[in-house]
Amino acid sequence: MSDDFSVVGSLPLPKRLTSLIESGLWPRTHAEAQRQNLHSLVSVDRIHLFAPEEDGIYLAGPPFCTIADRVADQRQGTFWSKWGALGEISPDLAIDIGYFGLGSDTCIVLDYRQDRTNPSVMRLKWQNPRPNTWVRCAETFDEFADMLGLDKHEK
Repeated sequence: MSDDFSVVGSLPLPKRLTSLIESGLWPRTHAEAQRQNLHSLVSVDRIHLFAPEEDGIYLAGPPFCTIADRVADQRQGTFWSKWGALGEISPDLAIDIGYFGLGSDTCIVLDYRQDRTNPSVMRLKWQNPRPNTWVRCAETFDEFADMLGLDKHEK
């Protein structure tokens, strides 16, 4: 894997994430990520462990970016400003790694606010009509990866 993908800005990706990417268990490219629209890498039972109201998950492939980068993007900034509950996170310390299926506006991020080397995992929970909120999925990426079961090839 290229060093370009092991760090986003000054934030290092978790070693387990880079290992999953290198092994092909996590999408390595945009084309590999797109295949998830036809065949999920994660079973619904596993998704329900941390997001009981969701039935699909889309794991983004590198290169990753921060939520601050998404906010700065003219095509996405309006969405994030209105619906992203930005006051609950630090956009510069949150890396977007996935979301809950095609057309979903509920993303999954690595949250580096507590630990710059071992981020927790959070998800944006859509709460219409109430404001959206960020929910912690896992204390560490390792815990999150265990919930996904990618290393075990479960479907």
